[in-house]
This record gives sequence, C-alpha cells and structure tokens, in this order.
Amino acid sequence: MMRARVSIRSTLRPVLAAIAALTLLLASVMSILPAYGAIPPEPTYGSATVDGNYAEWDLTNDFFADMYRAGDPNKKVESKLYVRYDCATQTLYVLVLAVDGVTVLPQADDAFVKLGNATKLVDGNSGNNGTPPDFAWIMEANGLAQVNGTYIGFEASASLAPGNYTNLNVHVQVFDDDESQTSAVADRAILLDILCTPEADIKVEKSALEVNITPPATLHYEYQVTNPGQIPLTNVTVTDDKCDGVQFKSGDNSPPNGELDPGETWLYTCEFLYDGPGRPGECVVNTVLAKGNYDGVRVDDDHVAVVHCAEPPEGGIQILKTVNLEHVCPGQTLIYRYEVTALGDQPLANVTVSDDTCSPIQGPSGDENLDSLLDPDEVWIYTCRYTVTGGEPNPLENRAIAKGVIVDGASVEDRHPAIVEIVPCVQVEEEFVPEPSSALLLAGGLAGMAGYARLRWRRKSRS
Repeated sequence: MMRARVSIRSTLRPVLAAIAALTLLLASVMSILPAYGAIPPEPTYGSATVDGNYAEWDLTNDFFADMYRAGDPNKKVESKLYVRYDCATQTLYVLVLAVDGVTVLPQADDAFVKLGNATKLVDGNSGNNGTPPDFAWIMEANGLAQVNGTYIGFEASASLAPGNYTNLNVHVQVFDDDESQTSAVADRAILLDILCTPEADIKVEKSALEVNITPPATLHYEYQVTNPGQIPLTNVTVTDDKCDGVQFKSGDNSPPNGELDPGETWLYTCEFLYDGPGRPGECVVNTVLAKGNYDGVRVDDDHVAVVHCAEPPEGGIQILKTVNLEHVCPGQTLIYRYEVTALGDQPLANVTVSDDTCSPIQGPSGDENLDSLLDPDEVWIYTCRYTVTGGEPNPLENRAIAKGVIVDGASVEDRHPAIVEIVPCVQVEEEFVPEPSSALLLAGGLAGMAGYARLRWRRKSRS
C-alpha cells in the first residue's frame, strides 16, 4: 500500500479558518458519494488464500464494514473489514487492513474473529496449515510497497455454516495517536447473513479482429468471458461453431484456482483460415458459446460475430462506442460516446441508440441537413454519463445498440461493447499548512478531487 505524503511548512497561520471551512465542505461532499463494496450483511461469495498477501482481494467489492476505535461507531475508523464466503467449503474468509497512518500491533490474542465474546472462530494463535482456522499477519512488505516491514493487518479463515448471525465480532490492536488502541466492528457485534443461494451467471463477448476481408484470409477472434454472478463457476468451456481450438490466455488470477470467480474476466483467442466463398456481404457468421457449472447447475451465454467479404453490406448501420476512462473508482463519472453511421448508399430513418447500463442518452448531433435521416455521409454523435457506484460487476461491461430502418422498410441493427475496470479510490494523506496564496487554489480544486482522493489534514506539531 503506497502512501503519498506531502509536507509544506510555513510559519504563517492566517488561513487556518479558511482551511477549517474547506474541510467541512470536503466532508459534506464525501458524505454524498455513493457507497461501494459488498452489500452487508451479505458477504462476497468466493475464496481467498490465507498467506499474508492480500493481492487477490478486491478492496471495492469485498469491503464489508468499518472498524472503530474501541468498537464505538462515534469514534474514528482505524481499520477496514473485508469478507468473503465459500459456499462449497463453508469457509469464512476475513481480511483486516489498517487505514493510512495507522499500524497494526501483532498481538495474537487481540487479533480475532468471534461470534459474540465467547465463540472464537479464529485468532492470531490459530496457525496456518491450509485447513481452517488459518491466520496470517500482513506486513507492508507483502502488500503493495516496502516500508520497513510494518504490520498493516491480517488474513484469516474459519469454518462457519451458512446462516444469519447477529454478533460477528472482529477485533485487532492498532497503534494510533502515539499509543495502543483497540479497533473493532461497531459495538463488537454486526450482522452477517450467509445465504448461499446466489444465482450463477456467465457472460461472453466475442470480437472479430478483421471485419472486412478478401478470401482467402486468416480470421482472428478474441473472447471475453465474465462471471457477473455471485458464485464461482467450474468446468468453464468456450467453443466456436466455426473456429476450432479456442485457447485460454489469461484472467484466472483472483486467486488462480481454475474457477471463474465473481467479477473475473477470462480471455480466449482463436484463429482459422477462411477460403471462401467471397461474395460481398456477410460471408462469415459464427457464434461462440460459453458454459460454466456450479453445484450441478449449468449456465451459458452466446454471442455472434460477423465478418464481411470485400465490402460492408448495402443498407446497414454501424455504431462505435468509446469511453473516456479505462480504470474508474466508485464515485467517478464515465462519459460514453457513440458514433453512428449508415453503411451503403441509402439513408436510415427512425434511428435509435440504447445502452444496457447507461441512460439517458443525449443526442444526436450531426444531422447536417436536419431531415431526421441518417445519410451515408453523416456521422451522428450521442453521449451518456454514468456514475459508478462500486456495486457493478467488475469489470463493468455494457453494450450499446443502434437500430434504424432503410427507406424500403427493412430494419438494421448493430451493437458494440465497452469495458472499464473498477479500481479502489486512491487515498492520499496530505499533511500541511498552506501558504496564504494557496488558499484560492485549494478552494477551487477540492470539488474535483473529492471523487478521487480522500484527504486528511493535520496541523504540524511545533518542533
């Protein structure tokens, strides 16, 4: 976990009142940002590896609860709780991480997961042999940066049957404000609902890398298989009705277990030589089928790709969808842009653009002769703004669909996907007393930074 720290020293203090006011402004802005993470009291469904390396955890989707000083929700948050549950093995996985500026004290008796105060599920004395209960301390060196081996949290697993629990008690001892502190969930008893009745799901997107060819030609395809459900899938297969030998490339990394975990995207490729015929039009139309299983239940999805020979078909429609960001954190806004054109030499009427995730769509612009027809020499532009909540499947994948009607009455349609990876918001700790000239700059920049960074301001102690 990389910490950014900026120190600006000054002997002048005339802007402290302004800073206090701006701090209140920032607090109010942050309070209205959308929440993100799991949907407590239900955890994320999936597994983890208890090894002191939390790289496989999703700090957005797996977030479960804040942990407060002395377990008092009226006091400061000193650590965060992340929870997963594997329904197949009935194993509870817990990750505790200290917030920036706080370190964890490796006191085995005080690092635990209990039900109430009596039923211990796992603690720092449980060991780590691969069978629950397991426990592992997390040091900064095993996380995202090396900072003298500082303890920053722990991972743990414990056997726990599905059910509704009212007294989940997670506890760790931390060092904050120059002394040892207790950090625990609110009132040392929060709700945990393990239902193990989530729906399995699978989704596949297929892209032909060559859309217009003159046979003979080698066609290349890429496939993205995503689990938008809540439970891991096994025995995942991807087949193409025209391209044999679909190859898995990457994606099994959270953790690498041969299962398509919730939110994971697996990438596949395939290629084959197309000899013909090469008559103009849709000469290669093939379908990919992705399948997965969970507890004897099969789920599947398919997607069609079209390759044209020599030239695009007459009287069609084409949509190209782009997005302004490849990585986004909860609270940020994506701006989608859609470019719609008519294929062939005929105008299109009744043109519509829809998106399965983003609405309302604004536009179009580009109707140069204002005849409400998409002419062959026109490009119509649409836009849509979408604010990420953090509750979406990760990566966030959505499709745009353009439809129109040729003058003779035939309907045409095209679709195009966009994929964005959701990442945790960067937390920046700023420790400074600004110069008077920086007050205006700070005031103007707070609103823009609020959706991306969380700031902590402290007054420097006198040396």
